[in-house]
Amino acid sequence: MIFNLKVSANFRVGSALPTIDEHCIDLWTLAKSLRDIGFPLDEWHPPANTLEQSLRNPAFTDAGPSTAALAMAKADRDNHDSDLRNLGVWNGKDNNGGGAIYTVMHCTGAIPSHLHFRCEEVKSLRDYRNVIKLIQGIVMLWKPMLVQIAHAEYDSVFPDRPGAGWMLYLPFKIDSQQVPEAAQIITIMDDAGKKQFGTLIVTVEETFDMENEEHVKRANAIETRLVDQDLLPTNAEFVEKF
Repeated sequence: MIFNLKVSANFRVGSALPTIDEHCIDLWTLAKSLRDIGFPLDEWHPPANTLEQSLRNPAFTDAGPSTAALAMAKADRDNHDSDLRNLGVWNGKDNNGGGAIYTVMHCTGAIPSHLHFRCEEVKSLRDYRNVIKLIQGIVMLWKPMLVQIAHAEYDSVFPDRPGAGWMLYLPFKIDSQQVPEAAQIITIMDDAGKKQFGTLIVTVEETFDMENEEHVKRANAIETRLVDQDLLPTNAEFVEKF
């Protein structure tokens, strides 16, 4: 089976959208976290009308978003709504050769803002320790309400709730006694090590494999354990009521 990893996160940006420049800086900040686990900063590209045009322009420099990427984002009429904007980048590789793409949707409405990252056959992300580094970068950037890490074909036991998959981040304290099925329970702290943002539940330390029944059973058991303790929110709980 192709190693097809999906990472998603829900977070809030407040009552006003960040500017396009700030939005692109978010993309760049995440790219710096990815650089540390095998994704060179200069290999990311902004979307464009043609493949050639996209690959001609780098999305980032060492100093921040590239001038070209900022100009392309500002020229796109879809980016001018007052309450919702979606920007993304890709690494210029096809799906079976280390391809990766991520988008960040900022929203001020009822639904949360959202990160969606997906890659196929990226060797460095078969190592759970590198995935943990990515999740730590996401938490530091957005203080999310939820981060899910799973094979793209994984489905939760509970259709109306997030899935544990390979890893699951929740923004509160959970200890190993509450989820004994987990391979690791990792406390995510702020940079100063003084404040706990939340907890990362790691299902297995090896690469999560959909064809490994024990991996899937363990993820399912973690979800059930969390629901039994009222620790796994429903998807509806992420939608704000006005």
